[in-house]
Amino acid sequence: MLLSRFRILILLAAAGMLLAQGPIDNEGVIKLVKAGMTEEMIISVIQSQPGNYVLGADDFVTLKAAGVSEKIIAAMLAKKQGTAAPAAAGAPSAGSAAPAAPNQRSTISGPGLYYRKGSEYFELLTENVEWKTSGAVKNIVSAGIVKKDLKGAITGPSSRNFLVHPMEVILVPPKGITISSYILLPMKTGKGIREFNVGRVNQKSGVAKGAIPFGVEKVGDNMFRMVLQTPLAPGEYGILQATPSDSTTGSKMHTFRVTL
Repeated sequence: MLLSRFRILILLAAAGMLLAQGPIDNEGVIKLVKAGMTEEMIISVIQSQPGNYVLGADDFVTLKAAGVSEKIIAAMLAKKQGTAAPAAAGAPSAGSAAPAAPNQRSTISGPGLYYRKGSEYFELLTENVEWKTSGAVKNIVSAGIVKKDLKGAITGPSSRNFLVHPMEVILVPPKGITISSYILLPMKTGKGIREFNVGRVNQKSGVAKGAIPFGVEKVGDNMFRMVLQTPLAPGEYGILQATPSDSTTGSKMHTFRVTL
């Protein structure tokens, strides 16, 4: 353990020398990658050092072309979003990317899931789930608990909802449904369909098997903002409302695609 900590300190010091002790930017991250530092160590440097990252679509392409992994890019996004948030409540500073509370009820019309685009909120569309496991709906109960491992699919190669970072999703549960009933799932694409797997809740983590953990912030009357530990990588995702259904053959899922 001591040797491991010593090695980390040495590598952090070396990283500091490479970056001339200034805030890390895109070029600095590329330097660390080309210097042969491990992905884990570069992420540690990003999390522990001041950063000044530019992360537009062209910048993502440049980073990928330079060999920067998606995990490192996700760490850069997380750092950028964290430093962009205001330190105290009040009017946001110019250029701040901190999300505002959705106090415009005209853009959120009743229960559902919504995403922010500019200053407005739009509803996340739902798609029909085709369950590949027999008795799937009967094996989903309230409070986000799944009785056994289930496999489902949605027809079509991509969702019609496109979200970009920094993304914001607002949950407005219908009457009788709690926040814990929602499960965020990654989906694999292929052969014109999107597939996902979900299983029992892990007793230690409290997260369903195959799901992506997230927290919530209450931002209004029965309104909750989804809070992720790290930004989602580009790809297809779905939010399953794990509650009993009158149907014994199917259910619906809110889907979205995260783009660069």
